[in-house]
Amino acid sequence: MSATAIRDKRQTTLPADVSEAAGLKPGDQVEWRFEDGEIRGRKLTPSEPRRVKARLVKRDGALVFEAHGITIDPEAIAQAVEEERESR
Repeated sequence: MSATAIRDKRQTTLPADVSEAAGLKPGDQVEWRFEDGEIRGRKLTPSEPRRVKARLVKRDGALVFEAHGITIDPEAIAQAVEEERESR
């Protein structure tokens, strides 16, 4: 069993054997929870981005994103872009 200390900013260093066993590398994200008296961490695996083939077409004087079987709300895109910018 390995032990580490918690520093002033609630930071700690994972022991190398624990990090290696979990397959953690710099930049990986870990989800933490407190359950049954234990602190548990789970490596988050990034989901692969979904690729969509589409094209921009001009309809009624506006550019429209056209993709088969997909409906995209321009307001939802604008909201997502705004949230992304604010998060930086």
